[in-house]
Amino acid sequence: MRNNRHSKCVWLAGASALVFGLAAPAAMAQDDSDESPRTLSTVTVTTQKTEESIQDVPIAVSAFDEDALNRLQLAGGPDLVKSIPNVSFTKGNFTSFNFKIRGIGADVVAQSGDAGVGIHQNDIPLTANRLFEAEFYDVERVEVLRGPQGTLYGRNATGGVFNLITAKPVLGEFQADAELTYGNYNTFKGKGMVNLPIGDAAALRVAGSYLSRDGYVDNLTTGNDVDDRDLYSIRATLAVEPTDWARGWISVEHFEEDDSRLRSGKQLCAKDPGFDTFMGVPVTAFDQLATSLGCVDAPLDQSRDRVNSQATLAGGLGILAGLLNGDVNTDPAIADLRKIESAFDPMYQAEQTLYSWKAEADISDNLLLTYLGSYSESSVVSREDYNKASAALNFNETAGPFINPALAPLYGLLFPGGVVTDPELGAANSFRTFDLSGANSEQTTHELRLQSDFDGPFNFNLGAIKVDFESIDPRNPEDGYYVLSNALTALTQINNAAGGALFGGNVPLDTGSTATTTASLFDLSLNGDGGNYFRSLSPYELESFAVFGEGYYDVSDDLQLTLGLRYTDDQKEQDIVNTFLFTPQAAGADPLASQGKLKADFQEVTGRVGFDWTPDLSFTDDSLIYGFYSKGYKGGGINPPQPAGANLFPQTFDPEFINSYEIGTKNTFADGTAQLNLTGFMYDYEGYQITQIINRSSVNINVDAELQGIELEGLWTPADNWLLTANLGLLNAEVIDTYGIDVLDRTNGRADMVALKNSSSYSNCVISAQGYATVLGAIQANPALTGATLQLCTGAFGTSFYDAVNGTTGGSGSAATDRAFTEAALGLGGVTVTYTDSNGDTQTATALQAIEGDAKNLDGNSMPGAPEMTLNLAAEYTFQSLGNSDWDMTIRGDYYMQSDSYSRIWNTPRDELESWSNVNLSILFNNEQSGWGVEVLAKNLTDEEVITGTYLTDDSSGLFTNAFLTEPALYGVTVKKSW
Repeated sequence: MRNNRHSKCVWLAGASALVFGLAAPAAMAQDDSDESPRTLSTVTVTTQKTEESIQDVPIAVSAFDEDALNRLQLAGGPDLVKSIPNVSFTKGNFTSFNFKIRGIGADVVAQSGDAGVGIHQNDIPLTANRLFEAEFYDVERVEVLRGPQGTLYGRNATGGVFNLITAKPVLGEFQADAELTYGNYNTFKGKGMVNLPIGDAAALRVAGSYLSRDGYVDNLTTGNDVDDRDLYSIRATLAVEPTDWARGWISVEHFEEDDSRLRSGKQLCAKDPGFDTFMGVPVTAFDQLATSLGCVDAPLDQSRDRVNSQATLAGGLGILAGLLNGDVNTDPAIADLRKIESAFDPMYQAEQTLYSWKAEADISDNLLLTYLGSYSESSVVSREDYNKASAALNFNETAGPFINPALAPLYGLLFPGGVVTDPELGAANSFRTFDLSGANSEQTTHELRLQSDFDGPFNFNLGAIKVDFESIDPRNPEDGYYVLSNALTALTQINNAAGGALFGGNVPLDTGSTATTTASLFDLSLNGDGGNYFRSLSPYELESFAVFGEGYYDVSDDLQLTLGLRYTDDQKEQDIVNTFLFTPQAAGADPLASQGKLKADFQEVTGRVGFDWTPDLSFTDDSLIYGFYSKGYKGGGINPPQPAGANLFPQTFDPEFINSYEIGTKNTFADGTAQLNLTGFMYDYEGYQITQIINRSSVNINVDAELQGIELEGLWTPADNWLLTANLGLLNAEVIDTYGIDVLDRTNGRADMVALKNSSSYSNCVISAQGYATVLGAIQANPALTGATLQLCTGAFGTSFYDAVNGTTGGSGSAATDRAFTEAALGLGGVTVTYTDSNGDTQTATALQAIEGDAKNLDGNSMPGAPEMTLNLAAEYTFQSLGNSDWDMTIRGDYYMQSDSYSRIWNTPRDELESWSNVNLSILFNNEQSGWGVEVLAKNLTDEEVITGTYLTDDSSGLFTNAFLTEPALYGVTVKKSW
């Protein structure tokens, strides 16, 4: 039988998996062995919930034990890209990350969105986790499975699975180790473990890690370095084996971080200056306020300007409030990606406590029953400058020219000397905009498995899991996403001083704020209920239940068939908490109260079927050939809230489905001195979830795609003490049958259309060029119409024109009738423009009809975060017994390269992410007899400054781009001791 559990309690006996190609050659220290001193070590994994050699597992999987993680300098999740083919990683904009396998990850942004790659610890799915902020410590093994999963793991995933397996207590033996590292940026790391036996049947293992370093980024305003680290984690695990048929463990792990980590990166922009003439017709200064979209499409290395602030919600409304006269970002931008300007240093706080437990019982000689449970609490909150750039111009000391004259007398009373006192951001006479992203969550999981070990040809692995998860409490001011600006507060203060004249009533400030010069955002005294800022809340609950399993049938000694099935029932629920920026509130009203619930339920049957064959080939020592078809699924979800009564986008988005076809082979050659694994795959993907910002909210849509690729992994010991490794990933991931409107190019490059700013919501729209030019001509002929183009996106111009001509109020009662009347009066009757909508259908708009834009055909475009090639090459040489001592010296070098990719499916010049490479070097001195070791390391030796991903903001933010970077060159020395 090739599916046997080789040992029922290896984790209690302290056996470590040797991870491929990185452990010392198996017989180096065994001079009397009959085996070749160059034989590669055996790698043991539990990918299929049984302990097997990695070469016997018919799944594309990579595995690393703690020694391998250290020697490859894989400090945490982001580093794994450098050692696994067809994997990419980038940070996200909202305290999140995107770990992608074969182009599949988490391009969805929603509380209810599921991960494309399942993140697990000790087989436990973690919906919210800090695994990619923390560093690895006291690890038995990290396993990364590539391809859709669901019949082996408790939570299904379409891209693959990351599983961190912590080291468990060892019975009957005292063990300990300690490790200290010091490096540049004043980096200090400490890791340690102690294993204490408690009699013969129990043991306690306590481990911890600590990281402190200075920041990689300079804040030129405060003079401080930011993006530093100050975090720690501690874990205690108690294992017991009361009888020879029962065993178990319970673990508590706590992680905490409090520093100035930058959640989002440097802001990039190719400034859109707007225009003062159009088709030969001049544009008035007032009407020019609608001509700039903030930023335009350009390659990232040419996007080093500051955003045109008049195209942003805060900047544009600041002009209408009299604070500003136009764009305040007139100074040249700072090109250095590691230099920002911010009135306050960023603050980042994260905490997680995970309780987990496992119990195993041999209910017969052939059946193993396992119960796996967990409870976790997680929180994260990040506060930082929204633009990371200082305004060049201060607020006006007297009201600017574009304020409503009736409101101008209030300006000097409210803002003496141009100083706005914002209870969240303090008192300042210049433009300040910050954001806060945070979430608190809880999760409980319960999983049962029954696994057979029969002598006959059939065996099985069955399981059931229940997951309960909830996140976001409106009453917790740290939860949700905020955008705060003193310009928005100023407009709110003007409205309230004018008796609610602007917004139809009084808009209360935050009830927790204090009207002083201090900033309550940074001491969290705010309550989160103020109408002077934008806050998006998505209180979310998940109840998921699934049954899954696989059956294995040995057709012969060398051929096994596998059939796996899964039934998943996802019940998702989200409270409706409308956004309330500038929303008047009656006395005693509660803007945080739920206005109902949105529900989305998904039930799906998925599975996989295939074979694995171990032929006896003349040219290999051992070979495995396998082929599988898998159907993967990831649940749909619920989009973020909208303003009350708005219908700007669908409330839900659809699930993802993947049909995967995969073949592979794993081979050992030359008396165990070489390995070569090869995998080929093809995906038919339906409904891949991506996000796009609409009205300051992340809205998720579905697109179809086709993916295919090849992965090669090779190891070779060409001579004693040598080890060479190579990984190659080739990927072609294309969007199919999809149309979409590019917010950076809503006109699709057409001269018969023009994109304009909506002066109410500061979203953008498209109008026919002929219609726009005609309105400009009417303004030139009749200056009383000045500012009319600011009403084109909202449709209010047609109603205003109808009223002016007919002496009415509120138009005819039909916006379409008002528009048709206005078009006829201006000689535009019968003028139309055809365009393609997001469904790919041809539509027709009249001359002054505002549309979202002309959609592009995206068929054949590359999927985001899917580089066509990844390559890793490494060489390692060990000098044994230096000077006839007990010390060995190992020199290792690693090279990694990732080809060009794109950050969005539109594949514009702005979307292109340049290829990049990374070189790591290390020299390790190790004394196995004494337990001492010293390592000198260099990471990113050539100091490559790499943009791994970007995030495009929405129209109301001016369409700037946040860029996410890798770490700079790092150097250090590590001293370690084991007992």
